[in-house]
Amino acid sequence: MKILITGGAGSGKSALAQELALALSGDAPRYYVAAMVPRDGEDRRRIRRHIEDRSGMDFETVECPMGLSDNIKADPEGTYLMDSVTALLSNAMFGSTDFHYVPDAAEQVKKDLETFSGRVRHFIAVSDGIYSDALRYDPMTEGYRQGLAAAERHLAALSDAVVECSAGGAVLLKGALPEEVELVEREENGGMEVIVGGAHAGKTQYAAQHFGISKEEIFVCSENGTPDFNARCIGHLERYLRHCAAADLEPAPPASFREDAVIICEDITCGIVPVDPLDRKWREMTGRYLQRLAREGAGVTRVVCGFGQRLAQPVRVREVLLLRHGRTEANEKRQYCGSTDQPLSAKGREEIENKAALYGPLRGSLYTSGMRRTDGTMEILAGPACTYRREPGLREMDFGGFEGKTYEELCPDPDYRRWICGDNERNRCPGGESGEQMEERVRRTFDRILREDPAQRIVIVTHGGPIAGLMRHFFPEEDKNRYEWQPGCGEGYLLKIRGAGPGPGAVSYRPFG
Repeated sequence: MKILITGGAGSGKSALAQELALALSGDAPRYYVAAMVPRDGEDRRRIRRHIEDRSGMDFETVECPMGLSDNIKADPEGTYLMDSVTALLSNAMFGSTDFHYVPDAAEQVKKDLETFSGRVRHFIAVSDGIYSDALRYDPMTEGYRQGLAAAERHLAALSDAVVECSAGGAVLLKGALPEEVELVEREENGGMEVIVGGAHAGKTQYAAQHFGISKEEIFVCSENGTPDFNARCIGHLERYLRHCAAADLEPAPPASFREDAVIICEDITCGIVPVDPLDRKWREMTGRYLQRLAREGAGVTRVVCGFGQRLAQPVRVREVLLLRHGRTEANEKRQYCGSTDQPLSAKGREEIENKAALYGPLRGSLYTSGMRRTDGTMEILAGPACTYRREPGLREMDFGGFEGKTYEELCPDPDYRRWICGDNERNRCPGGESGEQMEERVRRTFDRILREDPAQRIVIVTHGGPIAGLMRHFFPEEDKNRYEWQPGCGEGYLLKIRGAGPGPGAVSYRPFG
């Protein structure tokens, strides 16, 4: 798949490109093609920030300032994210080290991008919108703008999908994104709203008409201080951000505004990179702050000629397969078995081998609880040479003094009767855990895995109790208890998790097995 992403400074282009690369690549290699050549400390800081943004995503970085098809030995199964067309053309037109001017560099770049993208499975190109300012430029700069526009048009024609990013939102201009990434419009439900657009585009009038904002409710920012964060409407947010950039201050977190605030900001993020360092910093800060507002839940509307265009938020949809381990001797004897480390029984191995023939080799980022029964199940389902991580936080409930015993054996025990007849979700087994303690431990571990592991597909082999606890948490509306959610051995649920998640409403599922 070929995708072009364009937009202003700090608009969310790179973040979307990374999500798309993760979604498209699956288990295959992913490469980050870095075209920028640092010329000063500002460039080096920008490169460091991009490196931090993609940390933990398993990109192999390939530095290539020009000539992709000549200088990169392409992996035909690889996913390549190239950032950016803007830098690639700049290097070709003006030189990456010593200055020289090549007027027809855009033609070379167009051919290079077409050749290289045709050699790889997936290619994502990031470019910059530099066409929306009112300044007049020298012939070389105008040649560069014209060349970049030609390169973008050429790439757009070749691409399966074209996306414009603005203020953390996105507009799909061509085609469709892969199903693993959705563009979701946030409904107008009384929460924070951001209105962006060019100068005098009708943003304030739009706020009045659509959100009932009166003139008296608008606090107009200045470049000399902070706004009134209690105001219903904040006008000219970009002026406050100019103040922050000049004073070297971090802008206030979005939580500083009212929950129902309407924030109006002039879009200053497009156009040729300013010569003044403060202007560059201001522009970048404005784009990133708008992106942050969108990421933390604000709805974004772009106003053009008085008309509002609702911007969708890119949301990645990931899969998590939760599987219960195969049968053990304790399962066969109907014994309580949580912390006891039993292997699969002979019958359990046979059943999981049959499941492996049905499922095919499991692929993705693999996890077990680190118990012999989960490790053994994973090694059959994913292959003996598979690599997986052990997470003790995913272990079954510790039944303490009840471990290894059956219901019939425990019935005479008054401690057991108190536990089983009372609130056994809150009641703790003697020397062990309660159901609530187990579920909280498992949720914390599950949340951390999702935060730290960017993989598109995650496979977890764990136990019946932890799986049921997660399902109860995600789907409370189904009103099932832990025993009703518990899957059979070697079976489980395939979850689809949207966005940062995980929480009720962000997850859907289907039974698996």
